[in-house]
Amino acid sequence: MRLDAPALRDILEMNVANHGVIATWDEVITPILIGVGERYEATDRYIEVEHLVSRTVTEVLSMVSRPASNLVPRVMLAAADEEQHTLPLEALAAALAETGVPCRFLGPRVPPRALAEAVARTGPVAVVLWSQLPQTGDVSQWEHLLTGRHSPLLVAAAGPGWPAELPDGVVRLGTLAEGVRMVSAAAATH
Repeated sequence: MRLDAPALRDILEMNVANHGVIATWDEVITPILIGVGERYEATDRYIEVEHLVSRTVTEVLSMVSRPASNLVPRVMLAAADEEQHTLPLEALAAALAETGVPCRFLGPRVPPRALAEAVARTGPVAVVLWSQLPQTGDVSQWEHLLTGRHSPLLVAAAGPGWPAELPDGVVRLGTLAEGVRMVSAAAATH
C-alpha cells in the first residue's frame, strides 16, 4: 500500500531466485493480487496499488533468463481478442523459460485472424490463449486454429473467462504448474 516498488521488486526477485517462478506465482504474487483486488472491491480505492504491483511483477518475470536465442520457439502464448490481462501468460512464459522452453508471447488483445496468421507463419506445436473475463472468452476464436492447415498439437484455453464448454480439440489449463507440464510435453515432442 506504500507504493514501494523497489522493495516489492527485491522481494519478488529473491523469491524467484530461491523458489522459482511457479512457487513465487502461487505463494506470493497471486495472494498479493487477490488481496489488492479485494481491498479495491471493498473500498473502490487503491487501483494505483494494483497497477504498481502488476508492473513490478511484469518487470521481475521479464528478468527470468530465457533459453538460448538459437532455439526456435515452438510455443505461442497470446491473450484473447480484446483481453488486456496478461500477467498469467507472463508467468507461464517465465516458468517455461526456467525449464528451457522458448516461446513467442504475442501479448494482449490478439485478434483471431492475427493469431491464426502467426500460427501459420511459425508452426508452433502448442498455442495457449488466455481469457480473464467472460466477455473475452468467445469460443469462436478457436475456429481458425482448429481448422487451419497448421493446427498445433496442443491448443489450450487458460483463464477463468472461457465458458465450461470448449470446442473439441481445445484443452483447458488449470494451474500454472499444469500449464508448464502440458506445454513442455508438447514442445518436447517436436
